[in-house]
Amino acid sequence: MKKTALIVSGLAALLVAWEYGVGFAGVPEYLLPKPSVVVSKFADTLGVQMTELGVTAATTLLGLALALGTGILLALVVTYIEPLRAIFLPIFAAFNGIPKIAVAPLLVTWFGLGAEPKVLLAFLLGFFPLFVNAATGLAEIEPDILDLARLSGGTELRLFYKVRLMHALPYLVDALKVAFPLALAGSIVGEFIGGNRGVGYLILSGQFNLDTPLVFASLLSITLFTTAGMGVLILFENLFLGWRPSRRRI
Repeated sequence: MKKTALIVSGLAALLVAWEYGVGFAGVPEYLLPKPSVVVSKFADTLGVQMTELGVTAATTLLGLALALGTGILLALVVTYIEPLRAIFLPIFAAFNGIPKIAVAPLLVTWFGLGAEPKVLLAFLLGFFPLFVNAATGLAEIEPDILDLARLSGGTELRLFYKVRLMHALPYLVDALKVAFPLALAGSIVGEFIGGNRGVGYLILSGQFNLDTPLVFASLLSITLFTTAGMGVLILFENLFLGWRPSRRRI
């Protein structure tokens, strides 16, 4: 509780300093608007913000779902066919090292200005952490636990559901906490490169028109969406992963 109060107090102090510091220093609005101006712009453009955020959220969540499904599937493959791990992991790690913003123009060239490049960018950015964590969670189990489960009459299918999947769930949730903002960034980068929908396009519109309050209002929308996504993951953790040591200490 003390920690929360400290964070809220610090944030409030920062906003007050920003509000009055900008006016005191005579910084023009097109460079750095006051927080009150940003909030006012956000309220004025709320309908547009929510519509465009909905477009960005759709491509982000679709890309993330693809990354999650593909990551788990390939993690299962390298778990049950172990020699493939030595092949897949270096390839994916090398591809992950490529800046995705460099790939974005290619995706726009191949798939046009629709939703496809944004979904693919979200997928590419979210895939690697999900694959690595799923592979670790499914494979890194104490052999004694697996042996005990087999001695208790567990089939491979029951072993998967009752032991491997349960062991992998915390790893997947942690990976989603990383992959979700990455997928969102991928979707927005796609909107920067091409297209006329989404929060990324709204930010570009604000930049071109020197409407900096609109840019900040759009960033506020993104922050609220990211916070909501993280909140859902934490709620899932509290509801279904209460047995985790980190949850038990709360």
